[in-house]
Amino acid sequence: MRHVLGFDQAQLIIRTNETISVARREEFFDLVQRRAAGEPTQYITGHQEFFALDFTVTRDVLIPRPETEFLVQRVIEHARAVRENAPIIADVGTGSGCIAVAIAVNLPDARVIATDVSAPALLVARANAERHGVSKRIQFIEGDLVEPLIGAEKESLDIIAANPPYVPSTSPNLLPREVREHEPPVALYGGADGLDHIRRLLESAPQALKSGGYMVIEIGYGQIEETTRLLDPAAWELIEVTNDLQAIPRILTLRRK
Repeated sequence: MRHVLGFDQAQLIIRTNETISVARREEFFDLVQRRAAGEPTQYITGHQEFFALDFTVTRDVLIPRPETEFLVQRVIEHARAVRENAPIIADVGTGSGCIAVAIAVNLPDARVIATDVSAPALLVARANAERHGVSKRIQFIEGDLVEPLIGAEKESLDIIAANPPYVPSTSPNLLPREVREHEPPVALYGGADGLDHIRRLLESAPQALKSGGYMVIEIGYGQIEETTRLLDPAAWELIEVTNDLQAIPRILTLRRK
């Protein structure tokens, strides 16, 4: 109802006794039917809050999750410790741009690069960057994860932020109906065990990340042991494991040796 009427929570309470028009009533019940059919509220309203910022979301992008805010927080902390001015940070698989934009807003001196294999997703990300006034400080590149940065940004990145697809493609029924039926599969599934994209990042990221640089990466439920086994001790040092609000290991902070 707030979305239909353009009200905030206070207005909805104060004006609760008012009568709305027939057209608005029909619009409201149409949206209720879409929600009852399993469509996520965020796709219905076109908005999702993330890191205290409002983001536009469409069916072309994954809906930002609260646990990913831990990733952004870790990136900001390490960026402030890396060097005094203009750290170079890449958000690979940017989707809606929520990570890249939140970083740019909170690190005014940072240079941010955002990649995504999906051209429609990049359109959404660019729009969100413009909305929050950071489009001039984020470079958007179409391409798969870190691959577009190898060569052009060879060993120059201070930090790589990554929330790759990590849901096992063999277990789609474990996902809630809203996710399984509505969110883009390319942003969800990471191969049979969910670790395909993580493996590729661990192998390729050192080619773009400077010595001593960080990669902060989100993983799925139950993937901590296998992910740590994938770490090449000659390339990576595990600095920190951050749990989400359910005490599930969710964010790994790695340093390139």
